Amino acid sequence: MIGIIDTSSLVAIARYYLPIKDEIKLLRFVETKLRSGELVFLSTIHLETSRTQKGIALELMEFLNDSKLRYNDTDLTPPSAKKFSNMLDHNFCVTLQKKKLNPEAFAIQKTQYMTTGDAKLLYYALNNMDKEPVVITEETMLSNDGKVFKKLPAICEILGIKHLTVAEWLVANGISLDWTHPELYP
Repeated sequence: MIGIIDTSSLVAIARYYLPIKDEIKLLRFVETKLRSGELVFLSTIHLETSRTQKGIALELMEFLNDSKLRYNDTDLTPPSAKKFSNMLDHNFCVTLQKKKLNPEAFAIQKTQYMTTGDAKLLYYALNNMDKEPVVITEETMLSNDGKVFKKLPAICEILGIKHLTVAEWLVANGISLDWTHPELYP
């Protein structure tokens, strides 16, 4: 199993997981997974992370700025570009949102989506199915943000790619976090 982490997960780790008692343990775990290649951090995700929540994840997890830990996804494409394009047109789009656009506007949205971190995560997973990829995302299945394309978990379901939240991924890797306060729960 190889994890591929998205921007929302890195921000969640920085905002919600690092403030707990086992901060150093969690940081070491994430860094070790990156260095061993068991966790993939795409260059597009690094760029998105630098622009999200004032770059809090990169600030609190400085090792994410090590270029050796990033997978250069510049030339990453889906294994079958035509099939992926057709799926964007018919399976991955939110029909109601697509109907609001003329064909040219949809084509622009589609072209832009194909360069996003979400698309690059999917490309990486599709090109590495032999490694049993798992997309790590805090996104939900519901598309409630008015965007043209479905959320990452929904697309993963369609493509048969496993997806987990950060908490699920940590548990799957044997990490347990103590959320109790010792003074309150002796």
